[in-house]
Amino acid sequence: MKEKLVSIKNLSAGTKYKQILNNISFDIYAGEILCLLGQSGSGKTMTASAILNILPENVEKTSGRILYGEKEFHSGIYGSYISSIMQNPAACFDNVFTMEEQIKDILKANNKDYSQEKMCNILEKVSLTNQQDILNSYPYQLSGGMLQRVMIAVALSLESRVIIADEPTSDLDVLGQREILDLILKLKNENSAVLMITHNLSVVKHMADRIIVMENGSIVDDFNKDELHNNKRHPYTQKLIKANESQYINKWNISFGEYNAKM
Repeated sequence: MKEKLVSIKNLSAGTKYKQILNNISFDIYAGEILCLLGQSGSGKTMTASAILNILPENVEKTSGRILYGEKEFHSGIYGSYISSIMQNPAACFDNVFTMEEQIKDILKANNKDYSQEKMCNILEKVSLTNQQDILNSYPYQLSGGMLQRVMIAVALSLESRVIIADEPTSDLDVLGQREILDLILKLKNENSAVLMITHNLSVVKHMADRIIVMENGSIVDDFNKDELHNNKRHPYTQKLIKANESQYINKWNISFGEYNAKM
């Protein structure tokens, strides 16, 4: 039986004027990549923010519980149990400090080895060459793909049980997307899990073990990947599938969608 790492129970959240999440419930298990799928505004990122306990100031949880293992949230959860790879890596680093200073601070705060040798080793694991040059650089001197690799390297070194990846490929070119997705697959092992947030069905086909579909702040579908094309899928899920397939329709009858899914 798979170990349950995070359990979201009847979570609702919103602002003074608008309900954003409506009675959200699902579990995240060790050894899986769970994809949250839905169009922009469906509540995917807000769900991740609630799990990370970083809801915006004007948004508050109105009901429900989030358990990490069997415990409620506490500050020690960060890094040691749960960490994140965000959509815009440039916004996650401070341009005032070198990469070495920032990586060292993260590792030190989580009681990990923060020697220069260790930092070079974790960058090497994500195929970043010239590690010392990267450590001496400031964030604005590195590309988005390089910064995304650094974030993945840090997540690997923290050995967190749960990693949340929020649209991690949206700002990258096609080749960069493929490389980042392959690295994210390395984050999943028998002791950890990845919650991946995306609106891209091709990414879901390539990455997911299980899929949760969200619409207007509610979960409308929850199934294993091999059940994606089951005719019992929710109408909104079927709509997403058709929209994805129609995006690649062409006069040569070549399915670029299937090509992307196999990247």
